Amino acid sequence: MLNEILTTDIYRLFLIFSRVGAAMMIMPGFGSSVVQARVRLLLAVAVAFLLLPVLRSTIPPLPSHPSTLFLLIAGEVTVGVYLGVMTQVLVSSLQVAGTFIGFQTGLTNAFSFDAVAQQQSTLLSGFLSNLALVALFATDMHHVMIHAIVDSYDLFRPGQPMPFGDFSETLAHMTSDSFTLGVRMAAPLLVFGLVFYAGLGLLSRLVPQMQVFFVAQPMQVLGGLWMLMVALPLIMLLFLHAFEDGLAPYLTPPLAPK
Repeated sequence: MLNEILTTDIYRLFLIFSRVGAAMMIMPGFGSSVVQARVRLLLAVAVAFLLLPVLRSTIPPLPSHPSTLFLLIAGEVTVGVYLGVMTQVLVSSLQVAGTFIGFQTGLTNAFSFDAVAQQQSTLLSGFLSNLALVALFATDMHHVMIHAIVDSYDLFRPGQPMPFGDFSETLAHMTSDSFTLGVRMAAPLLVFGLVFYAGLGLLSRLVPQMQVFFVAQPMQVLGGLWMLMVALPLIMLLFLHAFEDGLAPYLTPPLAPK
């Protein structure tokens, strides 16, 4: 009897870990290469262990056939990967904004390692991504990510068919919205660049002998960085609101007080 109980609990723990671990492997902050793999693994196991009493009733019985168990685990990993990719798509709006801002400030050729995107990015893209990561943890938004994983069991029950069509459609719409958000965040710098380059073009026509684009490059960098300093709080507020709104459909609304 005891052996049967232990086997069932280990099966439930591993099934919960499949979804939680897959999501936390990709989610910003948790899945960063800066965090050691052992720490990420222990964190995912700890979260799965804490969720075991809460999600015990949602786990289907232990399948009798290994192929059924494999399909069940594959479905849980798929849901976890979907949740992680969704958060990364939300964060990718900062890559778009940083690229546009880099073009307007003349810093496109300056590269640095982006711990969120796990690749070499423009200097301003890496700066915005790292700042957004700090803002996510400072505002306890990482709790919302974990909350979304837990509440996803109400939407995607273990053992149920995977809505791959809904997954792909949601990610396509979210990618489009993230690009739009990136342009909105970079809008002040885009206006600055449009006015600045229009003025340089007019000056070049008035004084053909002057190399205006070479002379004005320091002004472009200083003016762009000043505009970024002014617009940075608004950029972070827009990102945090968009990040929370992107996770809102996967959160169970609180019960109304009686």
